[in-house]
Amino acid sequence: MQSNAQEPGFSVTFNEGPSAPVRSFVQRRRNRHGRGLRGPLLLPGMPAARTRSEKFEDLVVDSAERLSELWSAQLADVEYLVEEVPDNLEALIASGAQAPLGKYSAAVPSGSISATTHPLIVIYRHPVEALCDSPGQVRELIHEVLIEQVAGLLNIDPDSVDPLFGRFRHGGT
Repeated sequence: MQSNAQEPGFSVTFNEGPSAPVRSFVQRRRNRHGRGLRGPLLLPGMPAARTRSEKFEDLVVDSAERLSELWSAQLADVEYLVEEVPDNLEALIASGAQAPLGKYSAAVPSGSISATTHPLIVIYRHPVEALCDSPGQVRELIHEVLIEQVAGLLNIDPDSVDPLFGRFRHGGT
């Protein structure tokens, strides 16, 4: 049976004097087998240090900038958003329908006099990446999805949104 009472003649002391070595954080890190300290494998500025979602967002920004150069007045207020998957993905899969690659919503006036919500184009990362085998295909599919969404938003033909896009890919003249 244990008791909480202190036993007479028993004491514990810690050596807190100047003879106790104080090691810095760097010295306390592990240096296994003398091969140096552990650290990041890639420096933060290296291209391979970026995540797949960050690379995907960069591709969407590149494509959106290309389209905004062509349609600057019409796409001035458009906001672009990258989401991982559509909200109702389970219901779409259960119904046998293909998952959407993107969607758009037009500007909607709010209850306030001067406030309106901006037009929005959403790209879904996982469905787009699932259809592609290489990074080049991801870039092309992102641009194609954005072209389709801009065409729907502006109510025009997708071929007239970016006339140079399909020409080289589909063998057109």
